[in-house]
Amino acid sequence: MTDRGLDSWTEDLSARERVRKIATTLTQPRSVEWVREEAQISSWQTAKDELEMLAEFGQIQAVEVDGNTKYAPNYQRRYFNELAELINNNTRDELREEIARVQDEIEKWKTEFDVESREDLESTLTDDSHSSEEIRHRNRVLRQWERREDNKRLLKHALELYDDARSLHPGQNDSFDSSLPISQ
Repeated sequence: MTDRGLDSWTEDLSARERVRKIATTLTQPRSVEWVREEAQISSWQTAKDELEMLAEFGQIQAVEVDGNTKYAPNYQRRYFNELAELINNNTRDELREEIARVQDEIEKWKTEFDVESREDLESTLTDDSHSSEEIRHRNRVLRQWERREDNKRLLKHALELYDDARSLHPGQNDSFDSSLPISQ
């Protein structure tokens, strides 16, 4: 076992596969050296070549940070992949129901904190009448609320694109079957 206890994820993967695994899960820009270390490979050139190839194919993006090339997530591609996954794995009714569920949760927070928006809740954080625990609770709710709004926006976009995306299914005749995935 390595000093980091990562044998299990590396034992069946080639050096290039490990670089791809690390690179496609980046959450912030990282250097070739950082990726090389995380992927537990000895060759800097192998890591660089694989990162450049991933950037060329749009899986990640190369960015300049302080005059150095780093590799970052391709957020646009991730967003479109999430849209496709929602469209592939859900019916229109399921997407609508999920939007309603998210809205229910937001409405409960509005009632709980007697606010009209997330911004209103955020403005209550400096109220001296709240205990530190109450402020922490409000901070947790604010983070959840922001994620729910992002999810709701994504669900809304999936609904807006649903019919167009489903019609792009290869080999589909005039009949429309929304239970078929877009790509097979």
